[in-house]
Amino acid sequence: ANDNASGVAMLLQLGYMIRNRPLRKYDVILVAFAGEEIGLLGSKYMSESDVINLNRVKFLLNLDIMGSGEEGITAVNGRVFSKEFKKLQKLNRRHKSVPKVKARGKSANSDHHFFTEKGIRSFFIYTMGKNKNYHDVYDTYENLSFNSFEKLSVLFDSLIRRL
Repeated sequence: ANDNASGVAMLLQLGYMIRNRPLRKYDVILVAFAGEEIGLLGSKYMSESDVINLNRVKFLLNLDIMGSGEEGITAVNGRVFSKEFKKLQKLNRRHKSVPKVKARGKSANSDHHFFTEKGIRSFFIYTMGKNKNYHDVYDTYENLSFNSFEKLSVLFDSLIRRL
């Protein structure tokens, strides 16, 4: 539920928001990759194929584990791409989405990895909160609060529009 369904729900929510208020200067591609847990297969394929022109990608925002947020969010690559991270923090203060926006360094733990390795600026963002269930039978809808989901969708939509 938290990993991966809540991330897919956020993807759909952002798609809805962008469809209702399109960006003026940029196109947005929404992608749900397959095979993350078995080696990032879908994202590796897309990063190595000519499905999209990587030279035209301005930023990649990888969102998963979106089912809580009471303790804030963590941005993998936040320490790597400090300009964009500061923008995320500033927008969070403005929107009061979550209590804390924490930065992590580079990591190969999700679908942003192969794109980052190809020089594309990216974040992998996940929520922190009461629910600690991950890759187990207790990762269920009933165990998620979704306390920050709506506010986070506004935060991410604002970030996309300001990158």
